[in-house]
Amino acid sequence: MSSTTLTPIKETEGLTLKKWFLNIYRAVTSVSKGMMITMKYAYGVKPVTIEYPEVREVLPENSRSRLYNDAENCISCYQCAVACPVDCIYITATKRDKDADKIKTSNGTAIRLDLVQYTIDTALCCYCGLCTTVCPTECLTHTTDYEFSQYTLDSMKYDYLAPDIRSWRDRIVK
Repeated sequence: MSSTTLTPIKETEGLTLKKWFLNIYRAVTSVSKGMMITMKYAYGVKPVTIEYPEVREVLPENSRSRLYNDAENCISCYQCAVACPVDCIYITATKRDKDADKIKTSNGTAIRLDLVQYTIDTALCCYCGLCTTVCPTECLTHTTDYEFSQYTLDSMKYDYLAPDIRSWRDRIVK
């Protein structure tokens, strides 16, 4: 029989001065590469933020921000209030006298009811746009105004028959 001899596994060599300096070199170079990538993104990329409020972002025309009702063209059909999923539109209208002058909207639709109240509670509104799609005279629209925060919930209700809100018409209705 032959006897097999096992050769012992070499123990790892000890740390030499050359390996120690090589480890330090590799650590410094890898940290330097990582820091260079970090510095490139930290200082080399243009800032993403804008200087608000001095610079305001221009929103696309189809954005859904503040609602505006052109009360002069509203026929009080209640379709927007019925379509609203959160019931944030409050409308009150009375029937016009038969003796009253016949008035029409800008697109020629006859106005048969006098609008007494048209209020939208924007604190409840989910800006889904359902109310604007059912409006037959297209007087209810989403605007690109996005700065209408308030301190209290009561001030988030906008009465579109009030003179200050009617003055928005010159700026919003094109």
